[in-house]
Amino acid sequence: GVNPFRALEKSNPEQFKTHLANGRATYYKNCVFCHGDNLAATGMYAHGLDPIPSNFVDSSPLPQLTETFIFWRISKGGPGLPEEGGPWDTAMPAWEKFLKEDEIWDVILFVYDFNKQRPRAREEAHTQ
Repeated sequence: GVNPFRALEKSNPEQFKTHLANGRATYYKNCVFCHGDNLAATGMYAHGLDPIPSNFVDSSPLPQLTETFIFWRISKGGPGLPEEGGPWDTAMPAWEKFLKEDEIWDVILFVYDFNKQRPRAREEAHTQ
């Protein structure tokens, strides 16, 4: 899968900006309490969590991850992930219970844009 709104960055920049604004609003309504207003894991609840939330600014893992992985991670949250999910076993809730899919995609656009980073490109499988 792909972020359904990423292509708008080139095909319809105004609509893309609308999605960025929606992502920003959703982030500051829901994510800021743990990830912080500067996305550096400095939210008011951050240091009460173990591990602390992801820091999207310093040593950000974002360029190493695809947007679809981040969508899955936000959707499913941390508690109850299988052993293979480590080190992603965190206190983050399963946001699919609270947010619409479009809101999650918009937040992902906002987080990359805030950091002036690009997501990892989708890789094609090699066949012989």
